[in-house]
Amino acid sequence: MSMFWKLVIFSSAIFFFSWFFAYKTGINSLIVQSEDTLPAMFLPLSIIKEETFYLDTYYNTMLRKYPHPDDKTFEKQLTPFYLRRIVAGNGLVHYVSAFPIMAGILALPVYVLPVLFGVSATFANLTVLAHTSSALIVAFAGSFLYLVLKKRFSLDEKQSLLLMAVYMFGTVNYAMVSQALWQHGAVQLFSILGLYFLLGSFAKSIFKHKVLFLFLASLMLGFAVISRPTAIITVVLMSFLVVERFGLKAKGFIALLIYIFGLIPAALFFLWYNSAFYVTISNQGYTSQLLVNWLGAFPEGFFGLWFSPSKGAFVYSPILLFSLVGLYLSIAKGAWRRNFKYIVFGNIVILHALFMGSWKHWFGGWSFGYRMLSDVLPFLILLMIPYIKSDIFAKTKAWFFGLFVISLLVQLFGILFFDGIWHAAYDKGYRDTSWLWSVRDSEFMFTVRRALVKFGVLEKACETCLPGKV
Repeated sequence: MSMFWKLVIFSSAIFFFSWFFAYKTGINSLIVQSEDTLPAMFLPLSIIKEETFYLDTYYNTMLRKYPHPDDKTFEKQLTPFYLRRIVAGNGLVHYVSAFPIMAGILALPVYVLPVLFGVSATFANLTVLAHTSSALIVAFAGSFLYLVLKKRFSLDEKQSLLLMAVYMFGTVNYAMVSQALWQHGAVQLFSILGLYFLLGSFAKSIFKHKVLFLFLASLMLGFAVISRPTAIITVVLMSFLVVERFGLKAKGFIALLIYIFGLIPAALFFLWYNSAFYVTISNQGYTSQLLVNWLGAFPEGFFGLWFSPSKGAFVYSPILLFSLVGLYLSIAKGAWRRNFKYIVFGNIVILHALFMGSWKHWFGGWSFGYRMLSDVLPFLILLMIPYIKSDIFAKTKAWFFGLFVISLLVQLFGILFFDGIWHAAYDKGYRDTSWLWSVRDSEFMFTVRRALVKFGVLEKACETCLPGKV
């Protein structure tokens, strides 16, 4: 068995059984991390059993268990935020996902046999299928990243495995993305595949192979965009790599056309299902947010994505500090001239953070850690390559592995204890963001206090350690 498949099997098993252990032992009884992921849990059922993207059959099931915006939603028939109410041309009312649908589509291979063999659509069964699917999505993403590192960046086996391990287990990919059918797993997988084929096209000597790999690269990146629209930043900046590699003359112009042409299938697929099921673009979940509700308190959101005690990437995954070291090494002393790809990766990360940091919900709602930065985790890992390859790595190994262990422990903490109670206790929304900057009442410190109470280290002042109780 190849290393690729070993990594897929091993990592997906860790992702799944980490949750399964926490759930079965009663340490963490949360089965669905967020209502954001509910439509993706049910979409494969609709596709397999009813051949539709409509979620009408499961609307009442979702609404009874996860009403929104209040407990009387079901009686009032208010549409929950995670769905959109569609009035079709024939006057019939339907319900569709308020979020991009690619995560649910990627889950189809996991769902198909259980559904065809009659597994009932209970939350218990769907939870297992959804956890299996999300675990496999991140496992495949990490295993393809391993191939990118080894085949496209010429890292040796140990270096490739190390950075892959950081990607899978030292980031919120472990505690969050691999634990539910978030959009972030899909966009990461397609982004990594796009990069794999794009860099592969640079290495191919036969023209027809270059054409095929360029087409596949942009095809994957196109699906990344319809997985999560912010991936358009990646598509645009990746085109600079095409220009840098093939130039601006006839050959470069043809290469750029092929790259653009590869985006068409994903665009056509989006236009088809938008027309067939959503009726108009305004029914897509992010349309109103993009045009009306993009009202963040910049630059607070930008810095919060990195440094917030409850949502900052450098707090929850301090190992990512070495991405900054790698970026610096890639541009120091004129090195950017031979390291242009790292400049592109760095700009993808920075522009994404600037964009998401301008949104009023930059903190990612009810989720663990830096959810809104998780889309660009592959590029943060790639930025570590210049550091791993440098002499500095040998001199700072202790720091690197120390921060990796801390990052891993934080993610394990999330697996065991993230259940939304901290948000219920402290979350004040986007209008008053002081709760996102408190160290004492940060998500991590709050969970530490709960854990100490749970295991009897602290006097049990209350069941959930709400503010002022412990």
